[in-house]
Amino acid sequence: MDDLQAAYEALQPDASQEQIKLTAEALQRRQYMPVMILGVKDFFLFTREDMLREFDRVQNLDDNSEELKSVIALSSPQEVREKHLLTLLNQYTLLCGLRKSDGDAWALVNELYEDD
Repeated sequence: MDDLQAAYEALQPDASQEQIKLTAEALQRRQYMPVMILGVKDFFLFTREDMLREFDRVQNLDDNSEELKSVIALSSPQEVREKHLLTLLNQYTLLCGLRKSDGDAWALVNELYEDD
């Protein structure tokens, strides 16, 4: 979990608020919604600070919380935490690429949501 925390802390600075907004609008038009383990409100508007808050929030969830217990496919609360935080980090990394107009990131989204 220390490596995951280090990866969160090493996240790059945010894109401009305008670029965050434009990217969110483009993703909503495509009806793009990344799969997450736990619910994440307003993911398309997430910033580095939001990611750090979510990391702390999930780390501090009680093992008996309904949120963790509702994920039945994983074996333990710690596994739920780790899978969620890793999935969230991967999706946020993709989102950051989209915000920077990375062609590979947009090609992935287009392949998943437009080309089928």
